[in-house]
Amino acid sequence: MIYDVFRQPHQAAVMVFFGLCAGLSYELLRLFRPGSGGALWDLLALMPIQVCLIAGLLLAGHGEMRLYAVLLFFGAMGLVRWAFRPLFTEILQKIRKKQFPSR
Repeated sequence: MIYDVFRQPHQAAVMVFFGLCAGLSYELLRLFRPGSGGALWDLLALMPIQVCLIAGLLLAGHGEMRLYAVLLFFGAMGLVRWAFRPLFTEILQKIRKKQFPSR
């Protein structure tokens, strides 16, 4: 099979974009996670990630699985976790301090 190498930068950009979207949706859902019902919230968090992965693969490579595309997708999710998680953690701590002020 002959591959069009000129499409690879476009495919990479699409997968990075959808990886960023999946990572942000996971971090936003983590903000609203209550103490109970952990498995349900895990399933709810997996749904947008799977939608982003499938949409990215369909738009980038017309359904063709490419290893670099999947690696870029999960790499972008890791980038969001590394870059934005401290911000979301700080927001969560401020919310908890408002709900339970110290005496």
